[in-house]
Amino acid sequence: MPATPRFALVRGADQWQRAAFIDTALVDGDAQLAWETPPADATPAEPQSGAGLAFDASCRLYRSLPEQGDVERILWSAEDPLRPQGSPEPLRLFGGARTPLAGDFAFSDASAAYLLRTPRALAVDAEERLFIAASGGREVVVFDLWSRRLLRRVPLPGEPVDLACDGEHAYVLLANPTALYKLGARASPRRQPLAAAVTEPSRLSIWEGSRVLVLNAAGTATSQVLDARTGAVVVDRDVCAHASDIENYRPRDAAQSALVISRRGGEDFARVELPSGAAVSILPLTARSYDGRGIVRTPDQRIAYWTAHGLRYAVAAKPRYARRGEVIGFRLDSGEFQTSWGRLFVDGCIPRDSTVSVRCIATDEPPDSGLVPRTPPVNAQSLVIGHPELSPPLPAKWMVDAAGPARPLHRRPGSELAWLRRRADDEFVTYEAPIMANPGRYLWVLLELAGNSVATPRIRALRAEHPGHDYLQRLPRTLSTDTAAASFLRRYLAMFAGQLGEMDERARRRHVLLDPFAVQTDALPWLASCLGMPLDERWSEMAKRTAIAEAIGLFKTRGTIAGLSRFIEIAAGVRPIIIEKYRLRGGGSVGGEAPQSSNAILGAGFRVGGAVGTVGTTPLETTAADAFATHAHRFTVLVPSALREEDVAMLGDLLDKHRPAHTLYDLCTIGSGMRVGRGLHVGLSSAIGRGGGFSQLQVGGSALGRGAVVGRAQPGIRPGATRLPGALGSGSDSRVG
Repeated sequence: MPATPRFALVRGADQWQRAAFIDTALVDGDAQLAWETPPADATPAEPQSGAGLAFDASCRLYRSLPEQGDVERILWSAEDPLRPQGSPEPLRLFGGARTPLAGDFAFSDASAAYLLRTPRALAVDAEERLFIAASGGREVVVFDLWSRRLLRRVPLPGEPVDLACDGEHAYVLLANPTALYKLGARASPRRQPLAAAVTEPSRLSIWEGSRVLVLNAAGTATSQVLDARTGAVVVDRDVCAHASDIENYRPRDAAQSALVISRRGGEDFARVELPSGAAVSILPLTARSYDGRGIVRTPDQRIAYWTAHGLRYAVAAKPRYARRGEVIGFRLDSGEFQTSWGRLFVDGCIPRDSTVSVRCIATDEPPDSGLVPRTPPVNAQSLVIGHPELSPPLPAKWMVDAAGPARPLHRRPGSELAWLRRRADDEFVTYEAPIMANPGRYLWVLLELAGNSVATPRIRALRAEHPGHDYLQRLPRTLSTDTAAASFLRRYLAMFAGQLGEMDERARRRHVLLDPFAVQTDALPWLASCLGMPLDERWSEMAKRTAIAEAIGLFKTRGTIAGLSRFIEIAAGVRPIIIEKYRLRGGGSVGGEAPQSSNAILGAGFRVGGAVGTVGTTPLETTAADAFATHAHRFTVLVPSALREEDVAMLGDLLDKHRPAHTLYDLCTIGSGMRVGRGLHVGLSSAIGRGGGFSQLQVGGSALGRGAVVGRAQPGIRPGATRLPGALGSGSDSRVG
């Protein structure tokens, strides 16, 4: 059989954007037809003054009311509409009866008017603290949502127009004068660098946790999204003209985050990706009845906005795709002159009533003039190519015109790569076509996409096989003396050569079936049975692969502390602490009996049923289980993690199979908490820090003392950073007594 063929590959946005796009776009690294969105049904309404929307960790929505000087809280659910029949009405946080300044969310009329003077933007940090930008009062008001207390008011030199949290801190965008500050619930505000290009700051968003993006000149035809630090244009005015707000989120089943740009009421929301710094537009979102005052990212990663009928969700718009488009690929190099190229494999998703056909050009002498210009995708603002001097050139215009007719693609039953199986939910399949071109070192592939304006084909990657088969050289030479006959015979034999070559490649790579980290998921039970290791279906896929890879070592140490510890670490993802009961005899305990000296040495003073530290014997007055619990053959497994009930059951089954048969064990997790007087050993059987064993109390769904907690621990007094209740406006975050 011939040697294993090689492939020239085109895959990923970095490579695809080096091609020429004609009425085609690049979305998530896939080439597809360009689109147009239908015009708005009505005349777009001009953006109104901004307001704020924010979610807390308990999925409650907060909405600012600038005209009323108030903030309302709404119980949110993932279903639409937001408030089904019978749900409670929104709660006004500052519109209740008179209470002390540092008390509940209810203030006197004078206090409310002073504290919330034109509240606009809202943000909630990781510690459940609500930041309110009161632009009329030139301050940011901070409230603790758990204790429902005012923490502080932060005066600022300008009008806060927007807020955004990166987890622990809030970024505040100011106007009149322009500035950017970073502050915490207790930390003093620190000024951040803001480029001079940001002249009319309106909105901001935290991109990928560290990059601050600012919407400049909102509501105008010159709106732009700028980088706050450098002032570079991230999204130009062609995409975000008349923009009213920006927000980032990660769409479902998307490979990367997207920036959403809301515009005037009645217009679709634009969406862009920032793979390499330049914005690439993707399908927009439809937002009916948008009030133009702001958008928010929901806990389930959707974009929501406010309307006269309540909260609504933006949905993907129905675009109208171009009927035809073309992608002209860059030069592929086989490394050898007069290469007979083999087959072309295309990973794509081709819906009904859409097609993809290919043309190929091969030559030994690449042209040096008259090249096809490299045009960016229709949805890209500009072409950003890393190391353009290293990009292979495109073909000449005359070569494209002289290329033969386009050939259709044929769907394969599977990939040509040995033992490769795609995920069940993968929409992309492999298509194949022979490379119809003269022998040559260099190859250009031209893709022609066609659709019905409703659907579009998508191309993820293509692979050009080289060299082709050599079966023609094994036949009598008289069969290939005629050029036309030789060409036909080469194409005819390619069908058999491809099938035999793939069978041979599978045989060469059969060792992949014995590699636990390379074998297909559904073959893991078969591979484990070869080693005599039963697999638990409750284990994660990585746990199964790791257990099979370490099966020999696990069997060598089976039943020992090291073996059990490693087995549990593989299954649970955290290393346990295994304590043998006999090691605790005579040791100190917190809240227990006084320590005793011990003669727990086998053969020298050790007696089952005898008192520790006493010479002689004592009759056994309790049960055998109590005696063994005190002396031997019992151990405790401490898993420093909050496990679900099914995880605890899974670990119990694992211990039953792999522990010594004559031993008894106790399984503990941090979900039960530390108990002083019940086996608490600092550094051994205790874990200090935030645990996940307790959740917030839910009425009708929790029992006190069993998996639920009311409230949370207060931060306590910190020197130099704590505020006590004082006069109006001083704020407070601690109490004495």
